[in-house]
Amino acid sequence: MTHKRVWSLISAAVLGSLAMQSVFAQANNHTGYRLSVVGIAVKDYAKSQDFYGTKMGLHEAFKFSSPDGKRTTTYYQLSRDTFLEMQPAGDAKPGFTHVHLAVDNVDAAIARLKQAGVPGAPRNGNTPGTVTEAGKAQPSNVKNANIIEPDGLRMELNELLPESLTRKAADSWSDTYPSYRLYVIGIGYKDFAVSDEFYEKKMGLKVAFLINTPTHPYLQLGRDTFVDFQPARDAAPSFNHVHLVVDDLTATLARLKQNGIEATRPQFSPPSQLYSANLTDPDGLRLELNQWVDSLPKKAAEAWK
Repeated sequence: MTHKRVWSLISAAVLGSLAMQSVFAQANNHTGYRLSVVGIAVKDYAKSQDFYGTKMGLHEAFKFSSPDGKRTTTYYQLSRDTFLEMQPAGDAKPGFTHVHLAVDNVDAAIARLKQAGVPGAPRNGNTPGTVTEAGKAQPSNVKNANIIEPDGLRMELNELLPESLTRKAADSWSDTYPSYRLYVIGIGYKDFAVSDEFYEKKMGLKVAFLINTPTHPYLQLGRDTFVDFQPARDAAPSFNHVHLVVDDLTATLARLKQNGIEATRPQFSPPSQLYSANLTDPDGLRLELNQWVDSLPKKAAEAWK
């Protein structure tokens, strides 16, 4: 059932509640995961704030400081229900640090992973190939746990409680804000067989389509969120790029250029058939802007049941 049909059938009294259920729980018939946050570590916080907040025009949803006051975390709102979590890199290398996968029920997600053969780990565990115990993160007020995949990359499972800052930000979203909906996280893996078994067999993700070779699939997290799963080659395994959907790529690029952000020339990208352009942030992180047109991701989303 489409969003328009849902909205036409429910009363105004329950719009807010049902809308949030629809936003954060579209993948109930499959894995139950939805890509909702990408975390980045930045070298120059002020420079990155200018890039993401001023030049890209992202809405600052909320921020908080570490208990010692030395580290600030800022959540920028990419779209109504997707976010960029920005922290200082400190002594670490700037880069994409982790992603959040929204689920309806963290405990149920953990139980399903364990049943599929993923060992449990302590709350603060970081052993590759495990899932940690659940807890409540402060001050964001989300119930969460961490999946540590075979290459040690962290995927945070989030149950967005009514009091969570993420859910409150989604509730207060305005359509006047520029929207760049997060829908793909790129992952470079070390060993295809090991990682493929983890993502497909244990996490339950399905191959949506292939990019030229069986070892470069798009794995479908939810109806319209994906993992671009590719060999790390000479680089270390990592989260290596994100895709952001925009309604009008030409207009978006013109606005960004006016704000001082240069991007690559837009083009159709075979075989995915995406109309896309790339830009890089102050730390060299790649952000791919996509207009779906009749692309394979769009077709995979439309075929989702």
